[in-house]
Amino acid sequence: HNKSMSFTGGFKLFEISDVVLPDKEHVVTETVVGAKNARRVCATYAGPTSGFEIIHGLVDRIMTLCEVAPEEEYVSSSGNKTNKLVHCKEGWFYTIRELKQGASDYAGTYFPGRAAEILLTSPNGGERVVIGTFGILHPEVLANFDINYPTSAVELDLEALL
Repeated sequence: HNKSMSFTGGFKLFEISDVVLPDKEHVVTETVVGAKNARRVCATYAGPTSGFEIIHGLVDRIMTLCEVAPEEEYVSSSGNKTNKLVHCKEGWFYTIRELKQGASDYAGTYFPGRAAEILLTSPNGGERVVIGTFGILHPEVLANFDINYPTSAVELDLEALL
């Protein structure tokens, strides 16, 4: 709560931790609600600008470190024609797409039109699966947490990448 502190250079926060999610498949009894842990990474950037490009770059970096290749269409749409791939796991690809309002529980978290879903294709399932979201936080969210600077955030399911 040190609001007199200068954030002209912005600030970055991250955490890798388990979150507890409802799990209807593993309910023990009618009175005991099933739950499971999922390992997630969450990161934010706040500063004089929203930092969307910083968070977007972090998503790409996490995927590179997890040896997941970007889909060819994603690379070509980025304008980076000289993208040099490092070693990637065979059959693992990712892409991003715009997060549509009302399409997910996370849509109200982000500023409309300024958010994306992270989609993973793995050899296990073969279909694209949403494993995370990122974008510029909605002003109402910022007000709820008493944040005075534009902020971008990402939340990503790490277990899907392992």
